[in-house]
Amino acid sequence: MTNGHPLIQVKNLDLYFGAFHALKNVSVDFHAGELVGLVGDNGAGKTTLIRVLCGMHTPTSGEVYFDGQRVEKFHPKLAIDQGIETIQQSVGLCDNLSIARNFYLGREPVRRILGIPFLDFTTMRDKSTRVIRQFGLRDNVSADDEVERLSGGERQSVKIGRAVEFRNRVVIMDEPTNHLSVREREHVNELAVQLKKQGLLVIYITHDIFQVHKLADRIVIMENGEKIEDASTSKMTAEQLEEVIRQGGRVVERREALS
Repeated sequence: MTNGHPLIQVKNLDLYFGAFHALKNVSVDFHAGELVGLVGDNGAGKTTLIRVLCGMHTPTSGEVYFDGQRVEKFHPKLAIDQGIETIQQSVGLCDNLSIARNFYLGREPVRRILGIPFLDFTTMRDKSTRVIRQFGLRDNVSADDEVERLSGGERQSVKIGRAVEFRNRVVIMDEPTNHLSVREREHVNELAVQLKKQGLLVIYITHDIFQVHKLADRIVIMENGEKIEDASTSKMTAEQLEEVIRQGGRVVERREALS
């Protein structure tokens, strides 16, 4: 984990959808070079918090800072420009396009012939091939192959490799191992640790506290839109953190009362 100011800082964040209070006074810091597990049951607020960081939701009140600068406008394009990439299990790739085209989706390089722009397929093929080999795709898979040929773990490799190639600073992994085999799940988790070692901030969203505890530097637990725990994995076991989730924060309240 790096020192200095947080790469992302959230202060006293509240978010309402009409009368529904989705986020309740949430404050949390995220640093470059750390892997943070964001954990909670369905409806806990973890995905809503991430959608704020990705520019999809504008908070009702509170402050969000990126690299020390307050975020004034919330829009997905701004989040992308800041280097925030979200990797989800079920979306993000087009099955009917090649790996190379998916790799550069929305960022396609062009070259001009007589002033007329053409997609630069050679650049897309060469660069995507180099990166996908680095992140574990089989040797018999070509960048010209359609994504539908890939397994679930290989699809995640393409998305993770894309995040690194375009020099993103934050990678948010939203339930990245759902429906993957044991071997593929281990591969994706190894890539998450690799990203952290390269100095990126990795936010790993999951229901599986035992899986993420092995990977993460910290675990942030949310419940009913509130942050109820923010603990170093060296200070609390997976079993202790699971009990926090089971008790809905009451374990935290009791521990604070005894301290």
